[in-house]
Amino acid sequence: MPRAELHLHTTASDGSQTPERAVREAVRRGLTALAVTDHNTFRGSSLAMRVSKLLEGPLIIPGNEVRTDYGDVLVYCPEPHEETPKPLAELREWAEENNCVLVVAHPLQPGKHSVGLATRRLIPYFDAIEVWNSRGLPCLNALAILLARKHGKPMTSGSDAHTPQEVATAPVELPGEPETVEDVLEWIRKGRVKPLYRPVRPWAIPYMLAWSVKRRLGKGE
Repeated sequence: MPRAELHLHTTASDGSQTPERAVREAVRRGLTALAVTDHNTFRGSSLAMRVSKLLEGPLIIPGNEVRTDYGDVLVYCPEPHEETPKPLAELREWAEENNCVLVVAHPLQPGKHSVGLATRRLIPYFDAIEVWNSRGLPCLNALAILLARKHGKPMTSGSDAHTPQEVATAPVELPGEPETVEDVLEWIRKGRVKPLYRPVRPWAIPYMLAWSVKRRLGKGE
């Protein structure tokens, strides 16, 4: 079954892996498509697209995890953009103008700049809900699943990978082999992708912790 990773960070924001390493991991793990979703930038996506073309790797979905005035929102587009609006209402209008998809990221997870309980009243702004985030608490992921079902929203999953060891932990299953990025975006909108409910791999945890410590020390925290 074709699979796509829809939530991943690289050195273009706060990940430990370069876009090239992320693409190579995606190839190694047999992913059909990969969305690079660095914080507030499409730069990681642009670099990954170049690498994947050279390696004949997976289809790269240009992505960005935008920190809106309400919390983090995953943006998937047919092509990379220079910038995106931060206010959620403006981001929604911008997404429609550019044929992009908005997915609320880890909506109920504490400490992750999540939209939180406001998700319920902001449902119309989103095309889908990331109901399973491998780095999140399973019990709160379960609540996100219930929220999506209650409001009839399409569901996605994501590894939220910041290290190579996490790539493809919780990809989505695709209904077929996509020919273009637009195929995947439409499948997300129509609820045709199937989220996989998988926690972080135990052997990946030491790498996650090491990277977290390194980042904090680097910032002097």
